[in-house]
Amino acid sequence: MKLLFVGDTHGTKHLEKVAGFLSQARLTPQDAVIHCGDTGVAWLGEEDEALRFWRALPQKVVFCLGNHENYRWMYSQPRVSRYSALGHDLGGRIFAPLHGQVARLGGRSLWFYPGGYSIDFYFRVPGRNVFHEEMLEPPAARRALNRVLDRTYTDFIVTHDGPRSFVTQHFNFPISQPHDHYWRHLEVPPGGRAHPAFLLDELYSQPQRFGQWFFGHHHQDVAQGKLRCLWQQAALVDTRDGATIIIS
Repeated sequence: MKLLFVGDTHGTKHLEKVAGFLSQARLTPQDAVIHCGDTGVAWLGEEDEALRFWRALPQKVVFCLGNHENYRWMYSQPRVSRYSALGHDLGGRIFAPLHGQVARLGGRSLWFYPGGYSIDFYFRVPGRNVFHEEMLEPPAARRALNRVLDRTYTDFIVTHDGPRSFVTQHFNFPISQPHDHYWRHLEVPPGGRAHPAFLLDELYSQPQRFGQWFFGHHHQDVAQGKLRCLWQQAALVDTRDGATIIIS
């Protein structure tokens, strides 16, 4: 089985690159596309053009949701169990795992941690296009992280954001906790939501626990060690032998 990992597409804005990836990957219906978040659906609900694109794909499609999603619509969709994980059925062959779920595809394990901090929150309206669900409350975030830390080994880590220390080192900009204005804007007590980058540092410090880690969010193509941030590139992995091909 082949897994095609892709980064942010933001509705239809950056969706064209996926068609190029698919033409090179030559996937079969038994293979899967793994999206690392900011799918940008479904702002128009069932009439959303990007949603129709993803639903029409013959492959399995797995969304690790980001911080530019219509969470109100996403979380209204049926909750199901698929690939040994809990999540939402978004129609077609699209599945969006919940935080901390471990799915199995092609005999491999994949741990998912959706969401991220929206630095553009002040341009967005709470409950309409920015949502509390973009970041978990700290106790729920800890439970999600413990699901992978309690495991001896996980083949693939799939997140929207990356670990803070990796991003700070390789992207040349610091990551800080949400600004006070963020908490006020979303009417959340300060510290009432867990910034994923800080949480993920704990897993990043234990590289023996995972094989490869794919994430998006930062709109750059950067790879170092076991981690790869995807933007204009995609990663095609053969689950039989772990061979990875980078597609541009």
